[in-house]
Amino acid sequence: MNKESLNQKNPQQLSLQIIDILPSRTQSILRKRFGIDDDKPKTLEAVGQDYKITRERVRQIIETSLKTIKKQPLSEIIGGFINTSKSLLKKSGGLEEEEELLKKIDKDFNKGEKNLSAIKFLLTLDSSFKREEEDGLNYSFWHFTEISKDKINKNIKALEKYLKEKKKACLLNEVLSWAKKNISSSMNQEELEAYFRVSKKIGMNPFGEYGLFNWAEIDPSGARDRAYLVMKHSEEPLHFSKITKLLNEINKSPVYPHLSSHSWQKKVCVQTVHNELIRDSRFVLIGRGIYALKERGYKPGKIIDVIQDVLKEAGKPLKQEDIIKEVKKRRMAKDNTIVLNLHNKEYFKKLPNKCYTLVKSYKILEV
Repeated sequence: MNKESLNQKNPQQLSLQIIDILPSRTQSILRKRFGIDDDKPKTLEAVGQDYKITRERVRQIIETSLKTIKKQPLSEIIGGFINTSKSLLKKSGGLEEEEELLKKIDKDFNKGEKNLSAIKFLLTLDSSFKREEEDGLNYSFWHFTEISKDKINKNIKALEKYLKEKKKACLLNEVLSWAKKNISSSMNQEELEAYFRVSKKIGMNPFGEYGLFNWAEIDPSGARDRAYLVMKHSEEPLHFSKITKLLNEINKSPVYPHLSSHSWQKKVCVQTVHNELIRDSRFVLIGRGIYALKERGYKPGKIIDVIQDVLKEAGKPLKQEDIIKEVKKRRMAKDNTIVLNLHNKEYFKKLPNKCYTLVKSYKILEV
């Protein structure tokens, strides 16, 4: 909290002080409409029912009241609040998703009585700030009046197009590097993240990767897709119980709500994960309950089958140590187990140079 805000009243107190110049009934209407008292704004219809007047009449009263308020020397009352709010919005490039901005301001002015609605009310009193309603493409957001909504939407669409063309989830630094070259050289991380938060099409997974919300990498449809992403970000094969544990730990991780898919918050049980992995060809059982990804070269089957694949792919005889090394890249097995299978004379032939080849093709391989 900065020194200036230490001496400020909280947003609710500031709001009540500002509307104090109005008639008591009008004050009450504003307090209910903007949720100044309880942080629960009411609709025009609901406020009208409370006072037995039409919603249009409520709208007129509020519009007239705000004009009256704005004619007052507000800087004497909320100057510190406005300056701090401007500073916070400037850090994110002059725009921010509404909920995030209100929380940032609340954190700076919090005096134990959290009231985001009062903050929103105060922002509407300064012409430097402009609020955009939520629509089908974006969440509601605030921006400096000097930055046009069209420019913001253009930048958001550019980011969405970039991700679409990449066809894979990207880390923040990768997108930022592109944005600096193609959107604005002054773009920083906070501004880029603000654009992401505003867009309804862009999401983030628990691994800090950004992509389009309709991608499985961002919004996985089930336990098997989530398990696949966990294993994709693991450097080694994992037991299905470990995968389950990691999925449930991700479940507890705090992720910005508008960016994260709710599917990541679903709890899973060990048996469900095991059953899902068995049915999915992307996973290979390479040991007792231990799974690996097929795309990394792991293959299903017995050790003897894996040895045959290694020799076939090599196209030439291999030394025992080389065969062991290659097999262990594809299956989790002990050296002795691999050697025992390699000594099966029905399938493998040991040549004079101590290399091994397939029985059915060793004459060809010797040539």
